[in-house]
Amino acid sequence: MYTWGSIGDQLSGTENWLPALLDAVEWILWIALILVGACGAIYAIYVGVKMARADSSDQREEAKKRLINIIVSIVVTIVLILFFNLVLPTILWNLNVFKSYQGSDDTTQGGGGSSLNAIINTARVLIGR
Repeated sequence: MYTWGSIGDQLSGTENWLPALLDAVEWILWIALILVGACGAIYAIYVGVKMARADSSDQREEAKKRLINIIVSIVVTIVLILFFNLVLPTILWNLNVFKSYQGSDDTTQGGGGSSLNAIINTARVLIGR
C-alpha cells in the first residue's frame, strides 16, 4: 500500500518540489483528520448536553436530528480523508499516473517527464478517460 510520502520517496524525476508537495499533502490530511474528529466530538457533546437539558419534546427532537447530522457528517468526512490519504495514492500509483517521474523511457503512459503530463494524467484518471 502506497502513501503520498512513499510515492514521493520513489519518484526519481528532476523536479524536487513533487516529493515535498506529496509529503505536505499527507501531513495536511492527517492534521485535518485530527481536527475534524476533535471538533466534531466536542460539538456532538455540546449538542448532546443541549438535548439532555431541553425543556420540551420539540427541542429534544431538534437536538436529536442535529446530533444525527453531526455524527453522519463526521463519519463521512473521516472516511473521505482516509480514502484520500490511504487509498487514492495506491490507485494513482497502480494506474501509472506518476510514471513520467520514474525515469522510464516508455512514454505511452505518463508522458515525457514534465509536471504538466503528470497533471494531465491525474485529470484523465479522475475523469475516467
